[in-house]
Amino acid sequence: MKKVFLLLVLAVATFTLFACNSSEYKVDGEFVAFDIHEHSNGTPMVTSVSVTIEKGKIVGYYIDALQSTKSEEGVFTWNAKTKKELGDDYGMVEKGGAVAEWYVQAELIEDYMLENGVDSVESDNDKYITNITGVTMKDGEYTKLAADALELAKKGEFQAYLPIHHSNGTPNVVYATLTVDAKGNMTDLVLDTLQAKVEEGVFTWNAKSKQELGFDYGMVERGGATLEWFEQAELLTDHILENGWTMNGEPSVTGVTITTDSYFETFDLLFGFAGDSVK
Repeated sequence: MKKVFLLLVLAVATFTLFACNSSEYKVDGEFVAFDIHEHSNGTPMVTSVSVTIEKGKIVGYYIDALQSTKSEEGVFTWNAKTKKELGDDYGMVEKGGAVAEWYVQAELIEDYMLENGVDSVESDNDKYITNITGVTMKDGEYTKLAADALELAKKGEFQAYLPIHHSNGTPNVVYATLTVDAKGNMTDLVLDTLQAKVEEGVFTWNAKSKQELGFDYGMVERGGATLEWFEQAELLTDHILENGWTMNGEPSVTGVTITTDSYFETFDLLFGFAGDSVK
């Protein structure tokens, strides 16, 4: 009888250990998926969904979006607050006659996805969500981004983005991706920026990021730099991979002459999302 009981205990322990180790999510932290696009009114916008993983389990989602405004002079400026941060001031109820404000409906979607899974959210042909009580707004790519965030979590890929303004005033977005393995080792770090142009009052995101442009970005040819932007960015990320990142730190790296303030701010966000998962 004692043997049977011992075998049963071992079996349960083995199953429990296997169950813990079989989680799809090997790295804890906040994983952010985002989409840089243009609002229907032609202004720049970033929509994001994050998933938080704790001890290998999904514990929450967070939906948000940052919009922008166009002045009478044709200048595009990022808003000071996101939709969530605006709260009741976003005005979906007061100005649009909605049943509930945007942040309220976003939280209902977050809770529903957490309880039922991302794939459980249903929409009609016009993308209006149909199966969550209290939600009447469209699925603004929220379920797609939530699914993307889950895929990032499975791969241990943290992302952070920072909306900024170029020196010419045009909205840009700086972003970075950090890959961490199950042991907490940093295996990859990539820095990038998407810029834009304004022509005759029309805003358009560039087709390629700085990394994608490569030598065509032209810092060497047109600006007289000794190294192209992507080469300097790689020097910076290689330094961090080798030496780690100190919050609010400003590493001095030989060969890097680009202005780094927004990049360091992005790294602060990125490593904040990773938290203790990075050694």
